[in-house]
This record gives sequence, structure tokens and C-alpha cells, in this order.
Amino acid sequence: MCSPHVQQVVQERIAREGAPKLSRRNLFKLGGAAAAGVALTASGLAVPRRASARHAAEMVDLSHVFSPSAPTYSGAPGATRVDQVTVEANGFYIQTWTFDEHTGTHMDIPAHFIADGETVDNYPVGLFLSRAVIIDISAKAEENPDATLDIEDIEAWEAANGEIPEGAMVCMYSGWESRWDDAEAYRNVGDDGAMHFPGFSGDAAAFLVTERDIHGIAVDTLSLDNGPSATFDVHYTILGAGKYGLENVANLSSLMGTVADIIVGVPRWEEGSGGPCRVMAMT
Repeated sequence: MCSPHVQQVVQERIAREGAPKLSRRNLFKLGGAAAAGVALTASGLAVPRRASARHAAEMVDLSHVFSPSAPTYSGAPGATRVDQVTVEANGFYIQTWTFDEHTGTHMDIPAHFIADGETVDNYPVGLFLSRAVIIDISAKAEENPDATLDIEDIEAWEAANGEIPEGAMVCMYSGWESRWDDAEAYRNVGDDGAMHFPGFSGDAAAFLVTERDIHGIAVDTLSLDNGPSATFDVHYTILGAGKYGLENVANLSSLMGTVADIIVGVPRWEEGSGGPCRVMAMT
């Protein structure tokens, strides 16, 4: 999620409130997570909780195919590609890609909105493995494209499943991915000039970072905030707490009713604000 409009809103907010900073409380948490990741790797324990049955696990791809036709927040193409060399002409095949970090299924890392937020090259790798929590708001989204995942939806999920576990990735399933192959329908720009698609509410984001110990949140739409948002409160709340977000996630419906771990693979871009990633679930 990145466009000139977002830049304008962020600049206006910084002018009013100053550049947002990562809280010391969450900075310490990040440091602890980094240390834990090193310790787990050293001991061979950086694996999902059901590692003993790993051979029987089912893997689910939660990523859309990365392509120049992928819908983007700005509406402009987010990626281009050319064949640098081909097997037929050169004996081997290489493409050259040019793309925005926030294209396709991708990650928003704290530095995307937060002045001193961690960049992707230094973000604790231990946080890229999370327990999946899938909250279904597809019925609301069908009635109202601007629907949000609210605190009431979290409470309903917990009433049925128990409290959101520590280290969870809380995922909004709205069914919006069915529009992925039609960029116009996916962006859903209304007569008011705003996009209209579901996202988290600011209150729900605040609840998750203050009352639950999550790794991050994920959406099957273009933005953590819903389409008409002009303040990006969810981005500020989640990224300001040192968490991360995943946008344009696919196939969340296949995880309904299962126990799954989500694994995020993202290149270690130097000073990256996020980036296209391969998101997988192991059930």
C-alpha cells in the first residue's frame, strides 16, 4: 500500500503530531524476540510446534502469483519485467524485474510508517513463524464493502476458540480475493473517488497490540486499513507497536477450522520497508 495520496496524508500527520516513534516497550520486545530467534536456531528448535509430525503436514500457499498485472493501491502498475536472457538464445533464463516493495502479496514492516521502525533486514526472523488465527467477516463484507474487523469479531472468535494465542498472526478473511483477477473490482473505486474494500478497524488494531501478544495482522485486501480510510490508523497502530502486516493474502478460507502455523518468507532487502513475500501455512 503506497501512493502519492498516502505520502500526503503521512506528511500532514507528521506536521501535526511529529514523526511517530517505536515505543520503548515494543523496542524491548523486538530485542527479546531477536534473542529468542537466535537461541531457537542455535538449539534447532526454530520449527513449528508439530515438528515431530512435519512429514504429514499439509502446506497451503497463501500468496498470489506476483505479476505486472497485480492490483495496486495507487492503480498504477506495480511491477514490470523483461527477459534479460533466454534458454533459446543464451542457454539460460533470467528475468529483470522492476517493482515497488508494496506490490502483490507483501509485508509492511514498521519502517514503512514509523521513523525509527525496524527495517526488514534487521527484523527478528523468529517473528516470521506465527500461529494462524482466521477471523471471517465475509458476511459483513458482502453487505458493506467498507466493513471492518472489529473488537466484537475478535470477541466472537475467542468465545468459540479461546483467547488468541501468544505469537499469533490475526488474519481477516473477507472473501475479497475473489476479485484479484479484476484490478478494477479489487480496488473498487466509488463515485466519491475513494476505494471501498474491507480492513481492520483502528479499535481492533489497538486491542490486539495492547491486550494480546500478537506478531502481526494480515488481510486479503490492498490495505490493513479499509479502502476509504484517510488516516491509516491501523498502519500506525500495528507498525508503531513493532508488529508487521501482510496485505493481499490468498486462500485464507482453506485454513478455516484448522490449526495452522503461518510462515513468511521475505528477501532480506537492505533497509527495506517490507516487500513481496511468499506466505505459507502448515496445517
